[in-house]
Amino acid sequence: MLMDKMTEMVAHMVGIFQTTLEEERMREAYDKFKALIAANPENDPLGTAGITFTAKYALEGFTPSLRYSDGPSFLPASDVGYPFFADGYFPDSSIAAAIAAGPVGQATYGSPVSGPGRATLSLEPPASVAVITAQHAYLTDNDLIILGNGDTVFTDPNVFLEQLQNAQSIALSIAAPVASSMITPGDTAGRDAIGLHDTLASAQASTVSGVTSEMIHGHDASGLHINGDLSEVAPVLEELLPAFKTQDDDPAETTLQDPAPIDPFEGLDAGYSDTSLIDIEDGHAVVTGANLLVNEVVINSAWLDAPVMSVMGDVITLDVISQVNMLMDRDSGMPSENAASVAINAASLLAISTTPAPDAEAEVTGGLPSNWAVTRIDGDLIAVNQITQFSFVTDYDSAEISFGSANTYIGMGDNSVLNLTDLSELGFGYDLIMVGGDMISLNWVSQINVLIDNDAVTMSGAISASLSGGDNLLFNNAEITSTGVDTYTDMQDNFAAASDQFADGAQTINTSVAHDSVFEGIEILRVLYIEGDLTTINWVEQTNILGDSDQVHLAMENLEGSTGLSATVTTGSNATLNLATINEFGVDSVVSVQGEVYDDALLYQAELIDTDADPLGVDMPALANEAVAFLAEDMMGPESAPEDGAIVATASESTASSDVMQSMLA
Repeated sequence: MLMDKMTEMVAHMVGIFQTTLEEERMREAYDKFKALIAANPENDPLGTAGITFTAKYALEGFTPSLRYSDGPSFLPASDVGYPFFADGYFPDSSIAAAIAAGPVGQATYGSPVSGPGRATLSLEPPASVAVITAQHAYLTDNDLIILGNGDTVFTDPNVFLEQLQNAQSIALSIAAPVASSMITPGDTAGRDAIGLHDTLASAQASTVSGVTSEMIHGHDASGLHINGDLSEVAPVLEELLPAFKTQDDDPAETTLQDPAPIDPFEGLDAGYSDTSLIDIEDGHAVVTGANLLVNEVVINSAWLDAPVMSVMGDVITLDVISQVNMLMDRDSGMPSENAASVAINAASLLAISTTPAPDAEAEVTGGLPSNWAVTRIDGDLIAVNQITQFSFVTDYDSAEISFGSANTYIGMGDNSVLNLTDLSELGFGYDLIMVGGDMISLNWVSQINVLIDNDAVTMSGAISASLSGGDNLLFNNAEITSTGVDTYTDMQDNFAAASDQFADGAQTINTSVAHDSVFEGIEILRVLYIEGDLTTINWVEQTNILGDSDQVHLAMENLEGSTGLSATVTTGSNATLNLATINEFGVDSVVSVQGEVYDDALLYQAELIDTDADPLGVDMPALANEAVAFLAEDMMGPESAPEDGAIVATASESTASSDVMQSMLA
């Protein structure tokens, strides 16, 4: 409402009065606040408030010792909830406690020597090293696709999953003759290593029905063996891969060329009918297999060695390779000329000497050591690499497909699962290593591949199709190469006396050791004394479990006449690979031993292959009456139950998936 002129003037004056009054009130409050600030100089904004606190912990000097506290165990099952993560596939957690419990790393070093002109030298002690790696991969890719009338009834994937669990149990029973828990460093390590040596020495190959196996002991295990036979030519992995995995490799594309400029906006305005962004070859392709599982370990170790060693206890040296391949590839509806699957166990045990051939005309130059440096370890010295790699994949695809007139690519498999570990460990070199306890050296490689690829392909109508249900590869390759060969002799009196003196607390050696003829030509002698055991372990366990039993029904009358194109169906072409390489670099050593020497090698290669075609089946109602789905009633099993205890099932009973396709469909 509009006010008259006089009323508006009065209201304006009242407003000015109220504003002025508020300003005066604020000024009065501000003056009081300013006076309070002046009266309290401690509130100076540039000053700092005094804070008093106490520290609960005091800083101390650096100590390299490990302090281990055993926490609650953790398994992926607590997070994922799948029972296939059995305890047997995880490293023994007790090893961590054993590594940290003892005085490992507690070292004193130095070489207090006497005599005119003799310098006092110091030498760094080596540290222990432990790498415990557990790599586990789990993939469920059970796809269902219906591009027809939906009349096909498929076998429940749980049936195939149960078969895979049974196959895994059988594979473990095949590997049972060469199965063991890892040696744990500690007070019982020597006794446990000797027990393992005795067990392996009496081990016999598997007696499971249908298994082809070979077990080789001692020096006969040296060299390259392929499927139990000595060979001079190593297999080339690239030449063994399934054709599907190599058909896209074009050598011309791998040539280095200057890349052409790329327009980042090219193709963004393409319509839905433009297929230039999707590279599909002419024809119809269905891929339900072609999975790749890879476990690979490479260990390069040059950790600790010396040309002269003395051991007051026992020497236990073991090199063990165990390889098992299990394949069931029974296909229904496949042509008889289908490409065969391949299973290969390849193992190499090599020892390379570093000492050159003697030269009769060469003269030894140089005298005995004029000085020496000694360092000691009070406790055990260990180098442990424990790697466990486990992959469990199911790819049970069910597809009812009716092709149209356009090019088609349906990808329901072609998964890749990889576990990789690459270790390089560089350490110390000495002229003399003296061990007060046992010297344990263990290289262990266990590899298992299990693949079930029982596929069923049916058709209705005159369909021109190329079917591939085989061409699988199961490949185990293990290489243990030792650079430096050990020669064992009886204990020398001077080394034994020096070890006893070290055990009583001595910090250095005397001339009876330093001037031994084996050290001729060395100016300054480097000596390491280890009060306890010297333990070196490389322990590798690799397992691939793959189930790829697919059910495919193709439906279209006169496909080639209607579209002018043919169809290709790939239900096999899987590859499971276990690759392990252990390279130990050192020098040729002369080892004086007070106790016993246990030196052995063992190679075990076994396979169970079942590729009989057209097994028993059950009806699969489909668009055509001749459609048949394959269902194997049972796996080939042992004649008698394994001697080992019950094996925990390691596969999930659930086939649920958050993604129905988990692959590309174009």
